[in-house]
Amino acid sequence: MTTTEVPSDLAAFAGFLRERLAVLSGEFARPSDAADRAPGDDRIAAVEELREGHEEEIRWVRRFQAALYEAGIAWPSGPVVHGGLGLTPAHDAVLDDLLSELGFPSREALFVGLRIVAPALLHHAAPALRDEVLPALYRAQIVGCQLFSEPGAGSDLAGVTTRAVRDGDDWVVSGQKVWTSMAHLADVGEALVRTHPEASKHGGLTMLLIDMHAPGVTVRPIRQMTGGAAFNEVFLDEVRVPDARRIGGLGEGWRVAGTSLGSERSTMGGAAGPLTPYVMERVVGLVRRLGAEADAVHRPQIARAVAAVAAMRAVANLSPGSWSHRLEPVSGSVLKMLMSQAADEIARLAQDVLGEGAFVDLGEADAYAWSEFVLGVPALHIAGGTDEIQRNVIAQRGLGLPRVSAPRAT
Repeated sequence: MTTTEVPSDLAAFAGFLRERLAVLSGEFARPSDAADRAPGDDRIAAVEELREGHEEEIRWVRRFQAALYEAGIAWPSGPVVHGGLGLTPAHDAVLDDLLSELGFPSREALFVGLRIVAPALLHHAAPALRDEVLPALYRAQIVGCQLFSEPGAGSDLAGVTTRAVRDGDDWVVSGQKVWTSMAHLADVGEALVRTHPEASKHGGLTMLLIDMHAPGVTVRPIRQMTGGAAFNEVFLDEVRVPDARRIGGLGEGWRVAGTSLGSERSTMGGAAGPLTPYVMERVVGLVRRLGAEADAVHRPQIARAVAAVAAMRAVANLSPGSWSHRLEPVSGSVLKMLMSQAADEIARLAQDVLGEGAFVDLGEADAYAWSEFVLGVPALHIAGGTDEIQRNVIAQRGLGLPRVSAPRAT
């Protein structure tokens, strides 16, 4: 397929995708009322959870991603040389919307590799590393994870202490990472490490691509209050990483991390994020089934949820040229904040409408199905950078406001 055969107009591109997805629908698409769910499972989650017996589900998703790649539509915005179509992120969003609308499996397990690790490789890695890893990620031959946060470095990400010491052509990495989504499935991990402890806090960091199956890598799931374990802690005990697996230059890890985080935040507000079309369809169905829109008590909360989602979608649909030159670099932070606020409003609405049925299985439609979503929403205020960090990014980098020093103790 050549790029001249692919329409750039978004509406025409959607039609182009529908034709190609029709070929895959018989094998992969589910009925619309079960989109993104395993058969017989009506649960709704803000963050996909690790569940017992998930292995076949993951294999199925990986087969589906491979089929998308072979059909030439897995990465609309990606370079043609790596199997992409050379289009724009807006075309990626069209694909995400259609996959959800047509009942194809959720690619949540691949999110970190495709939307966080891949952009860092694309923009910063040496050609040989890009050529090797990017097609493998988009074929789902490998799964990626993000080794950023640490027990003592979450919001203050530049404070990471995981050390990488040079030994010939290798780096020897030791430290601990935490809150690592999909580490239990991952083959490679994008790791922010400290290579120059004598340098400045931000300048001493470098990004490495670690083999998650290498000796010295230990992954332990973190059980959440939802009952699942989507996050993990990862221990790195003298793990050897070839310098050829470095992403970007020495001391440029902070800049590489910015690329990954910007992509993550931007994507979280779209159909590939937590508020999928499936979630929106379910909440609308819930409100209508219970007649909540006719209840004066529920109407204000419905209005708040509708307004929050409308704001998120309006910003997500803005073209890059619609932003001022100062706000363009922080657009991902703006969208991430709007997404987490919209998720809050939807969670409150589900609780208001269902009452105890939000947390107790009453044997009725939608009863208990929303419990994981409600309990998982707080994590969205942390994932991709806490709300406080996002506000600082928007204020300082976008609006040009001065950094405010912490008050001195008297």
